Amino acid sequence: MDAREHVIVCGVDGSPAGRRALDWALDEARRRNRRLRAVAVWWWDGLETGVSTTSPQEARQRAESMLNRVMDEALSELDDPPDTERLAVEGRPSERLCFAGLDAELLVLGSHGHGAIHDTLVGSTSQHVIRHATCPVVILPDPRHVERELKRVRTRRDATSPGSGPMF
Repeated sequence: MDAREHVIVCGVDGSPAGRRALDWALDEARRRNRRLRAVAVWWWDGLETGVSTTSPQEARQRAESMLNRVMDEALSELDDPPDTERLAVEGRPSERLCFAGLDAELLVLGSHGHGAIHDTLVGSTSQHVIRHATCPVVILPDPRHVERELKRVRTRRDATSPGSGPMF
């Protein structure tokens, strides 16, 4: 017997890739008639982490505020939104997202596409989740990365063989 709930989990971090993942997850939850569990992960170690916070309470408050802002904005754009729940949890994003998805049918994330050096030094949340999640995982690329890649491919195709067809 499968103990999974009828829920789709989505990581929310306030980034363009995260917003794309949230929009996709909301649409999928609505299509499947499932609940969406939106999860923002925060942590505080007393060091500067890109966003200046002075305490764990402030870090949690920022995560909750971002989660509420992003969710309210996304839900306001839908005529018939699915049921949702919001969680702001402390910890390492890859581990907490896997934990939040233990009972889920699907886990959805946005990929930042930082690159190999960043992923080697800091680790890729997406790669960890793909390896350790107990449910299927969907990773949506950052829309800015998609545009850059499409432009690069078009430029290369135009430079090598003008007027040629697809590159396959």
